[in-house]
Amino acid sequence: MPSDFDANVKLLDAVDSGTFFTIDDVSNGAAFDVIANVEIGRDLNQNVDSFDLRVGIVNLTQSKSVTIVDDSGALVPVATPFFDQRRVTIPAGWGNAAVGDVLQARASYKVTAGANFDFSSAVSNTFVVS
Repeated sequence: MPSDFDANVKLLDAVDSGTFFTIDDVSNGAAFDVIANVEIGRDLNQNVDSFDLRVGIVNLTQSKSVTIVDDSGALVPVATPFFDQRRVTIPAGWGNAAVGDVLQARASYKVTAGANFDFSSAVSNTFVVS
């Protein structure tokens, strides 16, 4: 649980499209999903306006970015902690990797509350291009 004034990405997983099953490998250029479990503390959640989730897929073998997908939206202030699972689809066509390359999802989560904001980041387990 984040502190009362924090927002956190608690867990980041690359998963097969439409499932909750963590992927071990992905075909070069094939679509898949990334799920971010996010939490916002009670005091920050009383003043929230919006969130921005930025998910990047990194090719660790070649030390380069594969693709980046942004997800954002409005948040409704409530006097309780906030828990959510954000599913971001990595669309097909990113195929600038080679079979055997090791990939990893990385994400940042920004919550805006008036003039204030809070950032968090997370990385997934690695997976391989097949």
